[in-house]
Amino acid sequence: MTVDVHKGTLQAREGTQVSHSDCRIALVPSLGLGDSLIYLVVANNLARAGYHVTMLSNHLAHFAEWLPNFAVLPFPPPEETQSLAEDYDLVLSDCGGIVVGLDQDLAQLAKRYVFVGTLRVAPALIHDHSARVLQRCGPEKAALLQALSSCSGPLRVIDDPCVTMVEQAVAFCRTKLGLENASCDPGFMIPGDHAARRHPQRVMLHPTSYNRKKNWPARKYLRLAHRLKRQGYDPQFVLSPKERAEWGEHLGDAFPIPHFANARELAAYLYESGYIIGNDSGVGHLAAALGVPVLTVYRKRRDGFCWRPGWGKNAVVRPYISLGAVKNAWMYFLSVGQVERAFERLVATSEVNV
Repeated sequence: MTVDVHKGTLQAREGTQVSHSDCRIALVPSLGLGDSLIYLVVANNLARAGYHVTMLSNHLAHFAEWLPNFAVLPFPPPEETQSLAEDYDLVLSDCGGIVVGLDQDLAQLAKRYVFVGTLRVAPALIHDHSARVLQRCGPEKAALLQALSSCSGPLRVIDDPCVTMVEQAVAFCRTKLGLENASCDPGFMIPGDHAARRHPQRVMLHPTSYNRKKNWPARKYLRLAHRLKRQGYDPQFVLSPKERAEWGEHLGDAFPIPHFANARELAAYLYESGYIIGNDSGVGHLAAALGVPVLTVYRKRRDGFCWRPGWGKNAVVRPYISLGAVKNAWMYFLSVGQVERAFERLVATSEVNV
């Protein structure tokens, strides 16, 4: 049997056995960087199992050379998104990505795409694709795709709010996809001209996120940066071009704000830094995935925070008190001293593990 690589259809040719490498799988994560990295765990485990995998992500497309186990492409233009289901044997999509943006009824989309959601999955999007794959690809290939055909639903398979989404992704691969040797490895292979934590005293501060209510106050980040500098660290700030303009009045020329043309340049800089301190955001996930210790400043006192960075030895610092009824109250109950002490504990733990 041979595979039409353009349409993913199976054509019979006597004497040829179908293998996992003949099964063309695409993964379409949500738009955020953190969600994309969690989906990367699924992509890499499928690739390690022998499947022909393509990851579609504007963020991760910059890392194509760093992810040799599978293809990485940017999102297709809107007019080509419609044909994704025909271009691959199966397309696994998160519920917050470009596929859901197609102008189609959810029930119809669910018949063409396998929805695996990092968040809640609407019942209308859950569908077993076994019959469709059998008709389209034939029995041999359908057998290899059986677990994928029927895996639609939540990525979270462990009923524990303290389990990280990275751990959930690994558990999903093992229990729903049957990949017994699944690991949390996202598949990054960093070029040899970059050295892990080459600048151990460099501490990257990421004071923003997509949601302002997650952000610890600018004045506190600035005070923390001054304290770190007095201790001999080299604090620098990670800010987008738009954020640089907004933060200019806070930082002035006190601390470096390096420029990055894309996510890969940012990643290379993070990879060679000693530590990251920041709000709950994709930058923290990226640093953790690259093996850099991360301290996450988190606004809630008592939830499981499953979205914390799930790779490596990282830490979370929380307010002493969290008053949900009082807007932004958490900011007043999380002092610079608390964050500084949490960072010192992270440093001590990281040095022990070196």
